[in-house]
Amino acid sequence: MQELQLKNWDNFCRYHANNDWYGIWTEYNPDRQVIKSFQCIRSFHMSEDESEINHQNHYTYTDGTQETKTFGPYKKPITKSLFLDNSFSWGSIKVESNLNFGFETGFRYEDRRLSVVVVYDESGSLQKIIVIREHLATFPMQMTNQPVKELSRWQKTSKTMTPDWIVSSPVVTFENRTEHLNPNYYNLNLLTDISITCPKQVEGGKEFFAAVDWLIEPNLLQRGIRQYNESGFTQLTLDILNTIA
Repeated sequence: MQELQLKNWDNFCRYHANNDWYGIWTEYNPDRQVIKSFQCIRSFHMSEDESEINHQNHYTYTDGTQETKTFGPYKKPITKSLFLDNSFSWGSIKVESNLNFGFETGFRYEDRRLSVVVVYDESGSLQKIIVIREHLATFPMQMTNQPVKELSRWQKTSKTMTPDWIVSSPVVTFENRTEHLNPNYYNLNLLTDISITCPKQVEGGKEFFAAVDWLIEPNLLQRGIRQYNESGFTQLTLDILNTIA
């Protein structure tokens, strides 16, 4: 078990730590309207003996005010996030009465990161979605990705990770990227490269999932899925999709 936990920690260090991530945070309501947007630098730096990671968020708001928040330090190999290869996810383990419910799921690709925070209010209703775009060393420029061709056929490689850090062997399948609408779920296509599928309402004791899609390039998409059953969070799935002829 400790070996699996160390692998999770190593992925944290490999893909995310010892870096300053310059980000634009944009907060949306469930109707896709922008509530607010601001800058934040997320800093993850390891100690000299590599036994812990210090985490600070440096916020700059549109009115010019600044704020720094400190988290951790995270002591090896303890972290509340699951790090499945280049993806990560953390958040509420189960839905509880009169408590907010939420999570963050994201990915790193080269010098970029993309993550999405989804928050539900105390009644279990979707409250807000925060899209975080980050680059190394400089704030991200305007998004330039091209929309995917809906008729493209994709090869999908999937891996799962459980809360006790067990990672499955990769499974390869094929799919056509078509939108599957469910009346109980929001399907939010915020920009040409980001889509979020999540329940309109969450309730304890019920199965549901929440998926984040990031179209990194016209022929490359990554998807992170948090799965819940009647008891709570069960697994994180990372799908990597590539277009094929």
